[in-house]
Amino acid sequence: MLVDINLLPQNEKRSRQWLYVVAGVISLGILALIILFILAGNLGKDVDALTAQLQSEKQLRAEKEQSISDFESSDAWVQLEDAVSWVEDYPIDTVPVLDHLVELLPERGFLKEFTYAEDGSIQLSIQFDTSSEAAYYLTHLKDSKYTQDAKLSSLATESVMENEQAAVNTEPVLPRYIGQYEVILNRDSIKEIETEADEQGGDSE
Repeated sequence: MLVDINLLPQNEKRSRQWLYVVAGVISLGILALIILFILAGNLGKDVDALTAQLQSEKQLRAEKEQSISDFESSDAWVQLEDAVSWVEDYPIDTVPVLDHLVELLPERGFLKEFTYAEDGSIQLSIQFDTSSEAAYYLTHLKDSKYTQDAKLSSLATESVMENEQAAVNTEPVLPRYIGQYEVILNRDSIKEIETEADEQGGDSE
């Protein structure tokens, strides 16, 4: 007895399996390509952002360098250097200076005003009983090693009030003299006064 075997359906089934495999591979390839395109797009965006940030930082750096260049070429730099120099040299401790100026006064001389300027000069207003005392005090100032220069800018008389005259006695009181002095300090010598004052303070402790 003959058996009829039909092989055509089996061949069609096998061909369909290979077709599914090929379709799956193609689908995976397409999916991989899509993922690569997405990653490449994101990477490109990151690169663009980093490039823009780098350009911004370069521009900011250029602006700062220009600002520094403008500052160095302007008078502000010179003024800053002058200010630093002034801070290094000044201020001088005025207490020992004032003590020294008072020591030079005559017995009837009284310090009324004391003004210390940033340039190291001192303005003094001093009361004397006679005009000769004002001249003597100017001589003492010029002879002092702690002063570089001194001058008497003005000398005026000051009348005594009636109640002050009555409070002293019935005898007439001569008018007082007010001398205005301008003194330029010798900074190196003033430093010596400060050093001596510090040493004396340390010894007393």
